[in-house]
Amino acid sequence: MLSDGVPSFMGMPLAKDPLELRGADVAILGIPVGAQASPGRDPNEWSQYGRAPADVRRFSLSYGGYIPERDVEVFEHLRMVDYGDVDIDPRDPDRSLDNVARKVGDVLEHGCRLITLGGCVPYASYGIVAGVARQQSGKVGVISLDAHGDCLESLYGSRGNKELGPGTWQARMWEHHPNIDPRNHVEIGMRGPRNLRQMVETYRAKGAHWYSAAAVREKGIEAICEEALPHAFSGSERTWLSLDMDVLDIGVLPGWGDEPIGLSGWEVVTAAFESGQRGLTCCSFQFIAPQSRQAAALVCYIIIYLMAGWIAGRKEPKT
Repeated sequence: MLSDGVPSFMGMPLAKDPLELRGADVAILGIPVGAQASPGRDPNEWSQYGRAPADVRRFSLSYGGYIPERDVEVFEHLRMVDYGDVDIDPRDPDRSLDNVARKVGDVLEHGCRLITLGGCVPYASYGIVAGVARQQSGKVGVISLDAHGDCLESLYGSRGNKELGPGTWQARMWEHHPNIDPRNHVEIGMRGPRNLRQMVETYRAKGAHWYSAAAVREKGIEAICEEALPHAFSGSERTWLSLDMDVLDIGVLPGWGDEPIGLSGWEVVTAAFESGQRGLTCCSFQFIAPQSRQAAALVCYIIIYLMAGWIAGRKEPKT
């Protein structure tokens, strides 16, 4: 049990300190932080995102590790532990980001693959990839499933204002970590009128690879993965999948989300499996709908199918 009687993810052993990560293949890490409200949204709703890791853990007890269509029980092949939550203090963002990067480092140093449950940006996005990038000098490939391209220099149009947050964290990621090369960046699922032309122009100028939700529907997710994922894995020592839940169509999780015409649950699960099969190091969820059994169910499915991809790929963690 974690604090307040919260169970570990799927009842897995709890690693209370870094030494207990030894021998594990996969570690779960919670990023319990809410978000600032955006225009048109209830601030109280956004603050609830900090509850998402605990909600997912509670609901995860309904699931096991067997996938009948692949006839694989993932926990016969991979040992998982729950490494608890990162200590987040919204009043001290720098210390909180350092806490995230440190816990990420603990996991990777012990040869584990990492799955994080969040939570909002930048803690559940920039903070994670910063921890991955700090571990070694080799390149880090990035796969981002998101309705929006978060690569702006500034949310408010001033290039002198280098803030870190929603919409800008990818720009800071490239700026602060030379081993994260935009040419090894893959963006999948962009759509709709909350994006700006500058986002697409930035991806093109920096040599990143972006695929709209419309391209996924036209070509199929399998074809998109075949074309896109090698850009993230080619020459990379480690790879990270950033999964913003708003990449999903608004109808997948009724009552949550702002973006129609998005990806289906099947498409996101398939992208996770294909990334795992190629040897993904780390997967991070952002903006998991709190108090949502449907959201928790989908997160659990994605995690189990990602693990099945790791097994199918028969690759050792890249450490």
